[in-house]
Amino acid sequence: MVVRDVEPAATFWSQTMGIGPWVIIESSGADRRFVHRGQETPVEMVIAFSYAGETQVEIISQTNSAPSIYTEFLDEGREGLHHLGFWPDDYAGACAALADAGFEELTSLYLPDGTKTVSYFSSPSFIGTFVELAPMTPFRQTYMGAIERLAGSWDGDRPLRHFSSRAAFIASDDFTTAMEGD
Repeated sequence: MVVRDVEPAATFWSQTMGIGPWVIIESSGADRRFVHRGQETPVEMVIAFSYAGETQVEIISQTNSAPSIYTEFLDEGREGLHHLGFWPDDYAGACAALADAGFEELTSLYLPDGTKTVSYFSSPSFIGTFVELAPMTPFRQTYMGAIERLAGSWDGDRPLRHFSSRAAFIASDDFTTAMEGD
């Protein structure tokens, strides 16, 4: 989901929908390079993750006005469901298959080493939302797995858990506790 403010959205999901805890990364875009519609753009955003069973729920709030797939969505007066995300084992092959099927890649995110790590595609109108592809890397599997385990054992305590970065979450007691089951 893309919203103007992560905090009230995550609060709603935890209090009303019973989904949590939310791992909120305050500076999610800081270490990544965004390319939107062929142009590099300095996107800054807060991102929150939780799980409902095996389904990841993600809330994104861009904190600046840089051109992006998120600001375009918000500028249309929309908030809420923005994309369906998939983590294929063959990321490059999945991207090529979508392109061959007529989907247009609108936005790509790159790691500091230049590796493409996320792609957002337009989709046919009957899908009704963007499609996100991200490679299922060992890092992503561990990072997201920890959040899924936190949600699976959540007792309602501390519904919103703020971290300055992914690294801060990984260094936290929440991450360590989630990983103790491995």
